[in-house]
Amino acid sequence: MGGRKAMLLHLLEISFFFTLSFCQFPRLPGQLDNVTHILKDILGNYDIRLRPDFGGPPLYIGMDLTIASFDSISEVNMDYTITLYLNQYWQDSRLAFSNDSYELTLTGDFADKIWVPDTFFANDKNSFLHQVTEKNKMVRLQSDGHIVYGMRFTTTLACMMDLHYYPLDSQNCTVEIESYGYTVRDVVMYWKPYPVVGVEDAKLPQFSIIRYETTDRSEVLATGIYQRLSLSFELKRNIGYFIFQTYLPSILIVMLSWVSFWINHEATSARVALGITTVLTMTTISTGVRSSLPRISYVKAIDIYLVMCFVFVFAALLEYAAVNYTYWGARAKKKVRKAKEPEVSEATYSVSKCVYNT
Repeated sequence: MGGRKAMLLHLLEISFFFTLSFCQFPRLPGQLDNVTHILKDILGNYDIRLRPDFGGPPLYIGMDLTIASFDSISEVNMDYTITLYLNQYWQDSRLAFSNDSYELTLTGDFADKIWVPDTFFANDKNSFLHQVTEKNKMVRLQSDGHIVYGMRFTTTLACMMDLHYYPLDSQNCTVEIESYGYTVRDVVMYWKPYPVVGVEDAKLPQFSIIRYETTDRSEVLATGIYQRLSLSFELKRNIGYFIFQTYLPSILIVMLSWVSFWINHEATSARVALGITTVLTMTTISTGVRSSLPRISYVKAIDIYLVMCFVFVFAALLEYAAVNYTYWGARAKKKVRKAKEPEVSEATYSVSKCVYNT
């Protein structure tokens, strides 16, 4: 009896659990089927080749960016690499499916089945979309046809730098966003109210972000007039690295070359070795600095500094050559003068002797 009663109680507990589960978490009738039918219906006669409101007024596309990180800045290649999130906003009335307010979050593959803007970066050199663990793309579809299309990628963008004041320079690097095929008659891009996020948290090892600004303008090209959005960064180079890697070693090398002034001028090997060593060291420092810069024709601030350091070092070596030449030249003249003195004395003695005999 005790065993049968315990089994009966166990069965009652299981029944109560399932009953409670269905009461607390009811499944919406046909929810999954409804969403599937909605997607099939809106994509049934959908033509991805035509933009929304084709033949009518231009389509307005909002943009905003989230800066994930500044990866690198290269003076040699005149470019910089940045990882960012790009979100695009527009409305496609063909995708509206309800008068109520709903939002569907879909995978990035859905973007291959609908019309999406042909956005590109005008100053792009190389880009790739992150695909770990899946393609970093998402689509959010609202019931009235509003779409949010986001993606995460890394891009290398051209940045023409002015290095006249290097390394005391500031650079202006931009992100240029534009539609590749649609002119302003079909697509007009604009910045959202908060267009850029994450700049304050971005860190660069050699630069500090002073400020940034967003602009938009019309770009006149051979195929028409296009709307271009620009995000510009003002980057100021940090000089701390160059103080310890270039300026301080150069100062010490120049001061080291002055040590030869206190070495005896007759210690030829010591003074020559010290002078040549300092000259070669300055040459090595100059070569190292030039290797991290492009082959530009104009003179940079650091070039003037290194050339002056090299002149001081080389002048110290020439100073020893001048001292050595003066010293040994004076000794040679003194020896010649001493060698001539006995001859003059002997000739004077002979003349005096002849006069006396006479």
